[in-house]
Amino acid sequence: MQKRTTHSWRERFHHFIRHSNAVEFLVIALIVLSLDAIFIYRYRFDISGRHLMLAGINVVFILSWIALIKRNKYRYIAYALYMAVMFTFFLTDSTLYYFKQDVTSLAMLLESGKNTMRIGIKYNPLTPYGLLTWIMIITVIILFLRFLKRLVYMQSETTALRQGRKKLVIALCFTLMIMLSPWMVEENERLTFQTPADKSLFVQRFGYITYHNLDIVTFAASRIRPLFFSDEYIENINEHSRYELSETSPHFGEFKDQNVIMIMCETCEDYAFIPDLTPNYYALREKSVVFENFYSAAKNNYTYDAEMKALTSMMYSLSDNYMYTFGENTYRNALPHVLRENGYTANSFHNYDVTFFNRDTMHVSLGFEHFLALEDEQLDQGDYWPLDSVMFEDWHDMIAPVQDDPFFSFVLTVTPHGPHTKYREELKTYYDIIEEHLIYRDYEEEFKTLLAAQMDFDKGLGILIDHLEDTGLFDETIIVMFSDHKNYSSFEITEKYTEDSDVPYAIERVPMLIYHDRLQPTETDTLGSHYDVTPTVFDLLGIRYFQDFYHGESLFLEERTDRPIILTHSSWISLEMVVRADEVVLGNDDPEHYQEVKQEIHDTIEYYEQMFFSDYFSDHVSIPGDNE
Repeated sequence: MQKRTTHSWRERFHHFIRHSNAVEFLVIALIVLSLDAIFIYRYRFDISGRHLMLAGINVVFILSWIALIKRNKYRYIAYALYMAVMFTFFLTDSTLYYFKQDVTSLAMLLESGKNTMRIGIKYNPLTPYGLLTWIMIITVIILFLRFLKRLVYMQSETTALRQGRKKLVIALCFTLMIMLSPWMVEENERLTFQTPADKSLFVQRFGYITYHNLDIVTFAASRIRPLFFSDEYIENINEHSRYELSETSPHFGEFKDQNVIMIMCETCEDYAFIPDLTPNYYALREKSVVFENFYSAAKNNYTYDAEMKALTSMMYSLSDNYMYTFGENTYRNALPHVLRENGYTANSFHNYDVTFFNRDTMHVSLGFEHFLALEDEQLDQGDYWPLDSVMFEDWHDMIAPVQDDPFFSFVLTVTPHGPHTKYREELKTYYDIIEEHLIYRDYEEEFKTLLAAQMDFDKGLGILIDHLEDTGLFDETIIVMFSDHKNYSSFEITEKYTEDSDVPYAIERVPMLIYHDRLQPTETDTLGSHYDVTPTVFDLLGIRYFQDFYHGESLFLEERTDRPIILTHSSWISLEMVVRADEVVLGNDDPEHYQEVKQEIHDTIEYYEQMFFSDYFSDHVSIPGDNE
């Protein structure tokens, strides 16, 4: 009797497996949801049961459509591919979040064949969990996949054919649940749920599985929107724009027709500029207006975003790299384009790959006449990163040419880029100097590597300044220098050595100075960011612009509007309030007022994104015809 019962139970179980996909669903869902749970636990996210239910619905939604595949072989391949994609997201998300508090996206994966991934490869994916944990995770996944294969091949393909209509109904039901998912979250989180572009906050609230499903939808929509809605976006922008001219400062037009050199120093930190080790920077700093309350507005610490915000005062929040997506647009509002229309030559320089971040295309669209990169002058790439000092040595006469017309030169450096955990042979000269220093020789290796890299940048800065002085250009040139973002590669070092690092966003402050012989040297606590760079240069050169096309304002205005420094849909800095990850950490925290401001932030981001989607400035101008 016992044997008959056991035999009967096994028969029923085998019959169930052969005629149902339920066990297959459970196995693959268990694997995927376990990865989500590991990710949530690793970064201590507080996610409710409702949000876990959303993750489950998203998984079953995908699996219900895979279940429609009748042939066991192809269905198993689909399961395996889905698992591979989710594991790839788990791997890249875990690594990116550890180093940059960011997660990957479909757009980033599609860019994986481009050279932009070289930097990402430098970050060790073993770091977030350790080698042993990774071995355990991969081993368990392999075992489950082997078990899943046995289950799938036990399935009766004849039964699968008969159940096709039933499975389609199930798939459509879960599709409907996905469409209704915004109403499954609390009302105060609905705006966040509808903007997966705010990646870090989204995964904190809803997990990475739900994020990636919505990201795919958002990515597809971003490709469709320009095709069908460009005219509507142009109408919206025109209705919103009042064509009011920008305010002017006491310095307005004081430096008309003066040369402009703008230097964006990669990862440069104030704490790694040392007076006796970086003397050229400090010599320039003492002669400049220094903005001590200047923040990086770079999306997820990406250099290209700081670059675009500094050159256009625009913003774009979606997960794709818009220097690729909108590289063919025309940016008549951009600083180089406007300066060329005002009689300047405009060229850009970067000692890295010419195609990196699509700069060879985007810089032309921004209005630069030429973009010089690593390949153009056969610069030595070095063992890790190219040396800034070599770039300035080889290109100083092109960066600051002796000519009749005023020039604008935009210089992007690279040497201080992280990671900083590896000893860099090309910086040996600077390491040796640091080892002889009574104070800094005992600092952490990561600190010394960043310091050594900034010492090389300082050497290059000295070469440029010497050239300016030798040619008589120093007194005829505005120098604008700022960093792109904080040293996120060495987060603990940045927290340790940044003054008042416990104050919200203090570690996002970056060096910013403006020099001209006729500017009175001073230090100011004016709140500013990358958004303000182009409007400030316009102001100094006497170029008025339509304010609604630029988010920033001149840093020299006597009365500045309290325009938020928008970092994401849920993070911004203003005098009224400081918001981080949807929480008011300083200032006015009235809930009703906060929701109003948050909606304004969303509307502002959408406004500028519509400019990208519609290629607005191909047929519209941001500068009035007469700038006298």
